[in-house]
Amino acid sequence: MSVSLKVEEPLLASLMSPFVRDNARVMIGGSADPGVLCAIGRIYAPSRPVVTIIDQCQAPLELIGEFTSAKGLTCRTLNLDLLDLDGSEQWDQIILHYTPYFVDPHIHGRFFARVARSLAPGGTLVCAAMTGTRLIGNDLQDLSSVYFDYSLRALQNSALADLTENPEFTQMLQSYAAHWSNRRMNLPTSDELRESLRSAGLRILSEDTTPRKKRLVERAAIVDSNAIIVARAD
Repeated sequence: MSVSLKVEEPLLASLMSPFVRDNARVMIGGSADPGVLCAIGRIYAPSRPVVTIIDQCQAPLELIGEFTSAKGLTCRTLNLDLLDLDGSEQWDQIILHYTPYFVDPHIHGRFFARVARSLAPGGTLVCAAMTGTRLIGNDLQDLSSVYFDYSLRALQNSALADLTENPEFTQMLQSYAAHWSNRRMNLPTSDELRESLRSAGLRILSEDTTPRKKRLVERAAIVDSNAIIVARAD
């Protein structure tokens, strides 16, 4: 998500800036690399937030730890599943940058309830998410096969072309395409995302939904949107 983050940062800053406070306790929920941390640091500077990053995977936390150590930055990391948050620790602001994409849709309600419980009174949640993927223009293929065909052709025209002759690799690519497609096709709509937040007891303060540029793949177009919602725990 690093490319989208660079494009989104000015908008993210404009939505977050009314809630920036000196020495705020800020939690980033899920972070594959230091990119979100850097963006939050720029948005908050010079307000010196106390930042905690939580991820259930140790690898990105180690990467972030190496980065902050090299830069002389202070950042706490916790190896924890966000679904295990119990409210015993609270933050003034929680940032979820596309984290809901990696949470199964049927547990979105429980996920946001856990996050809401971890907001301090009057604290804000900043949630960036993809919403509503659709495939248009090709009735003969589903999203999974479109993604598989596109990826296979790209590999065949690359230095990794030999891999495409390996049946085991092809099967792995098909499996990945199926899982990717299932996740994308089950993305919540903007209305469903708002309802999940409200059902968790959060009040929506501001929202920006931007249609993403159509991606033409295998004679079809993949259509979806990016949403950034700021909500408050009252």
